[in-house]
Amino acid sequence: MTRQRLLKALERLNVWKRGSDRAPHKPLLLLWALGRIRQGGGRLASYEQDAEEPLKKLLRDFGPRRKVLHPENPFWHLQTDDLWELDAALSFAPGRGPTRSELVRHNVSGGLPEPLHRLLQRDSELLRAAADLLLFGHFPESMHDAIREQVGLPRNSTAVVREGRSLPRRPGRDPDFRDAVLRAYERQCAVCGFDLRIADASFGLEAAHIMWHSHGGPDEVPNGLALCTFHHKAFDRGVIGLEPGSGEYRVLVSNELSGQSQAFREVLDLRDRNLRPPQEDELQPEVEYVDWHRQQVFRGAPRSRPQR
Repeated sequence: MTRQRLLKALERLNVWKRGSDRAPHKPLLLLWALGRIRQGGGRLASYEQDAEEPLKKLLRDFGPRRKVLHPENPFWHLQTDDLWELDAALSFAPGRGPTRSELVRHNVSGGLPEPLHRLLQRDSELLRAAADLLLFGHFPESMHDAIREQVGLPRNSTAVVREGRSLPRRPGRDPDFRDAVLRAYERQCAVCGFDLRIADASFGLEAAHIMWHSHGGPDEVPNGLALCTFHHKAFDRGVIGLEPGSGEYRVLVSNELSGQSQAFREVLDLRDRNLRPPQEDELQPEVEYVDWHRQQVFRGAPRSRPQR
């Protein structure tokens, strides 16, 4: 497989789809495999001994909240993308893959095909570019470094691919989205009011997508929020969310957040706080995008404010 064929295969990765539901299983398995290559791991990884727990943690930390996690699914189904192979001959009815117990009973190992594994071993630039395609294609940028760190890839490592092809940092995005969102919210964080500036430029203020761009969210102000860097990361990780009310939105805080510091108490104080509205009513967040974030990103259940 050539560099360009690999990048094209990653761009066309066949992920499970049902409406706008998130299914990051295959991208996370591939990112874990890329990190394993960078750290000098062997080509084949045992599902039970090597892959299961790291994949569970990745799905728990960066996937939508689910009562049951299924890291066995990408370990089997990634074979259909010609980017993965198993060392055991298993056959199942069309559309069905093995259960966890079947993978364990057969002591199944899997990994990238050998030619692809060798190519990535000797081309660190291509490995970084492959990781970038997976990250930008399936996750918001605020999560990239956290995912890189967890799988063993270097942080802030956007690559430029040889053979005349550059990897765009914001593929297919409207360059005016950020300015439009910050202007709508009068260059203040919609959660906390943060509004620092350096000369005439906003500092530490970002335009967040409510429904992620990678999952069909448009570059339009009703799908955006002006958020400080901290609350942008908290929003994308599902630590905070929104609930629509009568003409306004209130802030939710996940019951999965814990801590003892002043920062933790400050986040708890956001419970039931009204979101700062944009200048114009027609620029308010769209309910369908807020609902998507609540279902696909927000973690756990919202904490209630103590009764006084």
